[in-house]
Amino acid sequence: MATKRIGEILSQLVPLSGHDVEEILHEQAVSKTRKSFGDIALAMGLCRPEHVWRAWCGQLIDGPPRKIDLDRTGVDTQALHHIAPELAEELNVVPVRVLGNVLIVAISSDAIGLAATKLPARVQKELRFAIAEPAAIRRAINKYYPALQTN
Repeated sequence: MATKRIGEILSQLVPLSGHDVEEILHEQAVSKTRKSFGDIALAMGLCRPEHVWRAWCGQLIDGPPRKIDLDRTGVDTQALHHIAPELAEELNVVPVRVLGNVLIVAISSDAIGLAATKLPARVQKELRFAIAEPAAIRRAINKYYPALQTN
């Protein structure tokens, strides 16, 4: 199944016209900063941050695991409550977003098998994985689970 593009999902959340989408895509093409579709839509005032967040989550929920830049994406602190700090450290995972009954978890590609077998029994949500660099996951664990650093 092909993953929907963020513009398709965003258009379902806010009234983006075909012209709006064309302008955003044009801006992406000519921009030297390589801004994302969502960032450009935000800058143009066509949507709010929560719309981009929901569209991004929609891509992760409906498709195969996608690679994310965890340093840029950040972590929704509400998601942290769904994975205990010790488990996050043990598996080198960090919960990124929670959307309804779905928890999106950042994980490195080499650890996905272990987490996919251990997490479902310990988390009361449906899991979707996003692939992130191991070092970025470690930084996020250190940042968002600071109590681990004092042990």
